[in-house]
Amino acid sequence: MNEIDYQTNRILIEDTVYVQYRKTSRAPNIEYPHRHHGYEIYYFQSGAATYIIGETIYTLSPGDMLIFRGDILHLVRPVPKSACLRSIINFKFSDVDDLLDPTIQQKLKLLFDAANGTHVHWRQEECRSIEHLFFTVAEESRHREVGARNIIRLQLVTLLLRILRNYEGMCSRKIRPPALGRQETHVVKILKVLNQRFRDKLSLDQLANAVHLNKHYICHCFKSISGLTINQYLVNLRIDESKKLLLETNKPINIIAEEVGVGGVAQFSRLFRQHVGMAPQVFRKTSRRLGQNECGHEYLKSLQQYSLNDEQYL
Repeated sequence: MNEIDYQTNRILIEDTVYVQYRKTSRAPNIEYPHRHHGYEIYYFQSGAATYIIGETIYTLSPGDMLIFRGDILHLVRPVPKSACLRSIINFKFSDVDDLLDPTIQQKLKLLFDAANGTHVHWRQEECRSIEHLFFTVAEESRHREVGARNIIRLQLVTLLLRILRNYEGMCSRKIRPPALGRQETHVVKILKVLNQRFRDKLSLDQLANAVHLNKHYICHCFKSISGLTINQYLVNLRIDESKKLLLETNKPINIIAEEVGVGGVAQFSRLFRQHVGMAPQVFRKTSRRLGQNECGHEYLKSLQQYSLNDEQYL
């Protein structure tokens, strides 16, 4: 299954930020790779978890923060029996650009636009002030009193500047994210192959040969770290690509099916209809019609739920 975070998208269309403060409950799409509009600041406060962003795995501990583009597939997996606490802010740079010096804007966007996200760690003595920034944004978003949007923007800019300072300080002190364990290292290799070769009819044996590991072992590692089978993760890449081709090109359906490695037109159409709720041709036609206005375009970007079962190929 691959999910667009509908709620985040809707709020970012209508508002400055989407803030989740000190959340412990599991989000509806937490078990699946997902994506959304805007940028994300993910602040991990307690517990232990693994976070996959693109082709990188981060092992999280209290005080860790990840910043990244929302349109990169990402997936968080809490360590079993670990009570995780996190605060999250989703935002658009367009809402705060006028409050930032152009040089600062450029530095921040380089960090947030990194292909696999950027890691920042807050020391214990810094955590209280960082949490207070999240708290203020959450309170202003909840109460909506006079000037709330201005305060939210100012608090967000303050947080962004603190992040930039901290990151530059970490670089000067040569502080890097914690080293990955053996299984995580193997999964990073698997992710890289999947991202490079998802358009091929890639068999499990071929994947195992590419990473020089036993096929049963890579299945175990991938499931253990991500909570998904390799097949479940691979479908996210294939369906995402098919949507992109349907939206941005005039290629025939049979060509798209072949290019994303799904197979023939019948199989592709069946899977697309089953998980998107409409045939590929209808999706394309609707996208052209609704894409004429901004709201329709944003809505279309939010259409989908996916999974794929194929015994012969991943």
